[in-house]
Amino acid sequence: MRQADENTVGSDEFENASVGEVADARVVAEGLAKLGIEVSPKVAYQVWSLVSENYQAGWLDGPRDAEDASRAVLGLCQHIADGTDYAGFSGKGQ
Repeated sequence: MRQADENTVGSDEFENASVGEVADARVVAEGLAKLGIEVSPKVAYQVWSLVSENYQAGWLDGPRDAEDASRAVLGLCQHIADGTDYAGFSGKGQ
């Protein structure tokens, strides 16, 4: 969440996002809320961007629903904890 929050500073990505990407961000925000993490759609947009980056995608097709979003975010967190994340968030490398 810290990285996603930092990525919003000075960024106009969310404001320039497609209608579909904005809708995806809202679903991600709902999924995070189910985990007890309240974020704005702008931060949720960045979270999904980080999930997408980890799967080497420009922008993954959005989550089907809030549960799918929370599973994807938890999966990224697990990859980071295991040091198996592609994007190098863990700093452990592959």
